[in-house]
Amino acid sequence: MKKLLGDKPVWNKVCATLVQQARQKNKLTFRELAELIKQKANIDIEPNNLANRVNRGNFSASLLIAIFFAMEEPLPSQVELERVVIEVTE
Repeated sequence: MKKLLGDKPVWNKVCATLVQQARQKNKLTFRELAELIKQKANIDIEPNNLANRVNRGNFSASLLIAIFFAMEEPLPSQVELERVVIEVTE
């Protein structure tokens, strides 16, 4: 896993996968998620913009935390994170 340090495309994919898995677990569309983010985190983001950012995995750590906060999901544990890193790099 040391090889992954500094490999931004891998970490973008990890972040995208984490959000997609949580979104699917909660059965939320991007429209519904954008509305939750607006209501609970006071961040106004268009559903299409949110979908594009998540699908690319190109978004800030603050948006990542706001997404999990809005869905009332705990942040991933070390074990969950390692599982996703392995999944993404295989």
